[in-house]
Amino acid sequence: MPTFPPPQIAWQLTGNHWLSVPCIHPADGSIRALGVLHRGARAAVELAGSASFVDGSGEPLIAPTLTVNGEARSLAAAGMAWERAYGWLPTFSSTVGDVVVRGTIFAPHGRDADVAGAVYMLSVENKGKADADVVIAIEGVLGHRQLRVRTPRPFDDAHRAVEAEAGVVMLEGSALPGLVAIALAADADASVTATGADARYRIARRLRVARGERGECAFFIAAGPERDGARATVAAMRRRGWRDLLAATRDALRAMEQASGNEAVDRIINRNLLFAYFFAVGRALDDAHYYLVRSRAPWNGIGTTVREWEALTWTLPAVQLADPALARELLLRMC
Repeated sequence: MPTFPPPQIAWQLTGNHWLSVPCIHPADGSIRALGVLHRGARAAVELAGSASFVDGSGEPLIAPTLTVNGEARSLAAAGMAWERAYGWLPTFSSTVGDVVVRGTIFAPHGRDADVAGAVYMLSVENKGKADADVVIAIEGVLGHRQLRVRTPRPFDDAHRAVEAEAGVVMLEGSALPGLVAIALAADADASVTATGADARYRIARRLRVARGERGECAFFIAAGPERDGARATVAAMRRRGWRDLLAATRDALRAMEQASGNEAVDRIINRNLLFAYFFAVGRALDDAHYYLVRSRAPWNGIGTTVREWEALTWTLPAVQLADPALARELLLRMC
């Protein structure tokens, strides 16, 4: 059985049953990898900017950038303060000159919000003495795709980043069938560039932020078993809007919170409960069924295998606390 050392980076992570976001870099807020389960491939499919994404090296898959009055500003240089809302939503703040940047990364969950996607929301508060022209963007490269049960096996076809339609970038492989495609789009009109075979892209939103005011924007990340499914999902997320998706996710997470009367203990319980709920249970992208796995985290050496005894002992009790109906469905599928 392969064993991997713990990651050197204290990754921020989040996700829902469809899409895992296990590698959010705490230094710059970049997303280094995304993962889904695929029943047909009988494995996890992971997309990243680099084959060494677990170590935090190489280029990011999705990275936020900021330009203020034509001057590029580094989020990493200013430092980021992280919090975890409701035990599962990574949120950061960073002061860059006269602006304060806040970001939240979440994968929608809850009633009428359960989609194979994630949202990167960013806000800029202008604390300067004059109005500011701000460009908020995400950019990156699709540099690596792999299948993983226990050990990773890279895809051998080329990666592509193309503008599929106005404002939507598709990340996918060149061979058919590709198993997974990722669609990226902003919440409003944006400037989009995609280099095709180089698999690089950029989506930029321009905001005019008045003195003392705050501007907000969001970028949608959607997964599908092929490009049309991913495009349909990102279109549905844009129609719903990031605010409604975030509100539904917060309501769902709040409903799953456990209370023992001790706040410190509650934080530990809820964080581990949600990790088991979302990372030991996954919903396959191609058949929409739920599957129990040991872990969807890419640094786990036993990966997306399953052992019934461990699932009954460790995972099912956590799911039972959070979602009794899902626990019953998982128990019936496992038996």
